[in-house]
Amino acid sequence: MMTETPANDPYRDIAELYDLEHASFDADIELLLNFADAVGDPILELGCGSGRVLVPLAEAGFTVVGLDSSRPMLDRAEEAIAAAGVADRVTLVEGDMRASDQAPGGPFGLVIFSLNSLMHLTTVSDQRRALASARRALDPRGQLVIDSMNPSPDQLRHLMDGPHLEGGWRLADGSSVDKWSHRRLSPATQIIDTLLWYDRTAPDGTFTRLRSEFLLRYVHAAELGLMLELAGFTDPMYYGSYDLDPYENESDRLLVTAEVTHTPAP
Repeated sequence: MMTETPANDPYRDIAELYDLEHASFDADIELLLNFADAVGDPILELGCGSGRVLVPLAEAGFTVVGLDSSRPMLDRAEEAIAAAGVADRVTLVEGDMRASDQAPGGPFGLVIFSLNSLMHLTTVSDQRRALASARRALDPRGQLVIDSMNPSPDQLRHLMDGPHLEGGWRLADGSSVDKWSHRRLSPATQIIDTLLWYDRTAPDGTFTRLRSEFLLRYVHAAELGLMLELAGFTDPMYYGSYDLDPYENESDRLLVTAEVTHTPAP
């Protein structure tokens, strides 16, 4: 049985609004499809959200299990899966990343911590538990992929630089939505206290605001490498973009891959 999901779901009221920003983001899809081609399915996506990644993987013919702790996000994923006609290749699980080895359909050829999902675990202990669980969920040929924010000095300074207008959208009913954010950082714990609010203005001028607050924990490359080693992974590789550019100080992303068993040098 999967671990009980938390009652304080930060996406409970903003799942639809989250998709305004993220549903069209596809910069990582080609890379993940290439990994899937290399190691095969089944695939386990941790923090699958509303299905942005798992739907194109299923459309490419792979068998995918998507795990997330947010029921509203999984409800949206179900709608996206049905619309794409891939329900026969996708299983959704409401559960905890720290117990991903209990997800049905394994062992898995590929486990993905997609777009910042590992950061939703806010202690070193919980992040290590999630990595160890992912290790148990993989089969001997298995590959792990982690996609996380690169906590470069410039990026951290930007996050601390007051409120940000992160986007604005016009909806089909004529209303407009603006997304704002404010973040506080604790370097000692690597915690980002994140406040989001969405301001919606209807065509008649009616104004409503939805607010969500949650914590994230960023990880540094060397720290993540040590956690992977302790979890039993081998051959970690570090990249700075979805084009697999070398990881550098100011890279856009911190992308890490690791394997279950060591691959001998040729």
